[in-house]
Amino acid sequence: MQYSDFKPNEFIEDARFKQWVRHPNAELDAFWRDFLTKHPEKRQDIITATNFLLGIEQQVEEGSRADLHEDVVFGRIRQSIADEPAVPIRQLPRRIVWLAAACILLLLGYFLIPPELIQSQEVSYNSNRRHSTVALIEKVNDSGSPVTVALADGSTVVLQPGSRISYAQNFTVPKNREVYLSGEAFFEVAKNPDKPFLVFANELVTKVLGTSFNVRAYQKDKDVTVEVRTGRVSVAVDEKIANQKEVSTREREGILLLPNQQAVLARKEIRLVKSLVKAPILLSDLVPDQPHYSFVFEAVPATQVFKTFELAYGLEIVFDKDLFDRCLFTGDLTDMPPYEKLELVCRSIEASYRILDAQILIAGKGCEL
Repeated sequence: MQYSDFKPNEFIEDARFKQWVRHPNAELDAFWRDFLTKHPEKRQDIITATNFLLGIEQQVEEGSRADLHEDVVFGRIRQSIADEPAVPIRQLPRRIVWLAAACILLLLGYFLIPPELIQSQEVSYNSNRRHSTVALIEKVNDSGSPVTVALADGSTVVLQPGSRISYAQNFTVPKNREVYLSGEAFFEVAKNPDKPFLVFANELVTKVLGTSFNVRAYQKDKDVTVEVRTGRVSVAVDEKIANQKEVSTREREGILLLPNQQAVLARKEIRLVKSLVKAPILLSDLVPDQPHYSFVFEAVPATQVFKTFELAYGLEIVFDKDLFDRCLFTGDLTDMPPYEKLELVCRSIEASYRILDAQILIAGKGCEL
């Protein structure tokens, strides 16, 4: 059976695939993980089929099997493949089965490359520096407090204790502004579209044009972490590693991070995972011209509360709009941490949330009129 040639509708009809989605076990997990390792281009097709099957399963549980005629089913398949959301909020089936979250997390790359397929080759600070084509200045913070380093282009680096950084005296050559980091530092990068700013930290390369972000890359740590404060940041596996090892397209081409998002690179497996930061910050506290949003609500639809949360923090919340539009929320969330805000809203409408691949997924039974 050539799963590599399957389309979403063929996955939906396949007994083995349906068993994995609805009744997973270790053997099936291993099979589909191996399949995705060999065929990462099928990831989106499998996600589409998984979401569709779980939606159908829920409708059957509610006694609507008789309504699922063949033309309706395949019409929904075609629609699910063709539709591209125009806004961050996308509609889901009326109830998210959390098994789906686990399956999709697998598909999104958490286990995309099994550790046994890749032999780790750690990249050190010194080996990164040796690839520089210009003379470098090195700053070492051996104090007990953060130290601010000013770069020639107007960028600043807050270097944490026990960290060091190397950079060119000026950025006239080469074409990029290249910095080499060991340890942890917060970067405020001056905008220059003609000269991208690159931070080499162990096996990870962070590329920006002008933004602020934090990089943690101690040599002894198992992970490298990049957290974005403002702007957009691209992170990818260092080309030196990507050319030597069997690295997936996701790790090789990199991922885009927005404010309040982070990427964590597992150095041993060379696996890059995107998620939300532990404590999202209001965009209005980060950028002066960002609008302020009120978190005082009086009998407001939960969908409006979720939208306010999205706009205020720059996050993406996925939920069924029709389902939660009938749920009303009243309360003052002003002084609460972001996830506590969300927890209180969900609890009040008998819903729950999960975080998956930098998205917040809302699940619940909805509210009656």
